[in-house]
Amino acid sequence: MKYNTLIVPLALAFAAPVLAEQGKEIDPADVTNVYTQGALMLNGSSDIQLQGQFSGGLDNGRQFALLGEITLTDENNVAERDDNKFGTSFSHGRLQYFHVFSGQSDDIPKIGLSVDYIKTNTEVKNDLLSIGGVFAINPEHTGGLLVYPRFGVTTGTMKVKGVSDGYDDLIGYSLGVISAKYIGQNGAYVSVVPEWQDLNGDDIDMHSLSVKTSLNVPLNDSRTWWLNTRYDVSKTEVDVFNSSLSSEWQTEALIGVRHYF
Repeated sequence: MKYNTLIVPLALAFAAPVLAEQGKEIDPADVTNVYTQGALMLNGSSDIQLQGQFSGGLDNGRQFALLGEITLTDENNVAERDDNKFGTSFSHGRLQYFHVFSGQSDDIPKIGLSVDYIKTNTEVKNDLLSIGGVFAINPEHTGGLLVYPRFGVTTGTMKVKGVSDGYDDLIGYSLGVISAKYIGQNGAYVSVVPEWQDLNGDDIDMHSLSVKTSLNVPLNDSRTWWLNTRYDVSKTEVDVFNSSLSSEWQTEALIGVRHYF
């Protein structure tokens, strides 16, 4: 099941002007906005990604969100996957708590802090805990472009199936920038997110570079239903016992729908 050639034409077909009442518009382009939501995404290998988020506010004006995400595949060994077969095997999972604070200046209007637990069950198995932050830059300083630098500190364990003897303790960091640009007047937007991650342990070192590009458009006037598309390009290098495992650039296309409650 290949979606690469369908993503942009299908998304653009829905990107017609949609008018919503001012002050009540759902605006997911701003990553410091939190909403109660659910999503279903599919990639070109027929993997299923399910996501749900509950959000709320506090009396002091701060907001929070609890997010859960799981990816299901037909086969955890990437080389043995059937592109036309939907799966039920756990591949990736993530739990996140996200807290949004008001910034102390007009230059940085909002700040977000997150705690993530990430588990992967593929050829590379890991259990990671990441504490990170993201802050909004006033769009007046970026020509209307939405820009959110982010950083994180990560620790946990990792094992490479068939290569490492056991789990290795790792610690490292991640750096990235979330950028978004509105297209048209209906809230549709394009987002580009480059990210670098570096993890180091006694036996295993991992370095990865990824760029995620997405096009997201509302499907109704109230902006409660959205078409989400994403195209990822990434490369991960893993060194085990000072020997580098072969790696190539990987691509992944995803398409799905999201509902904001």
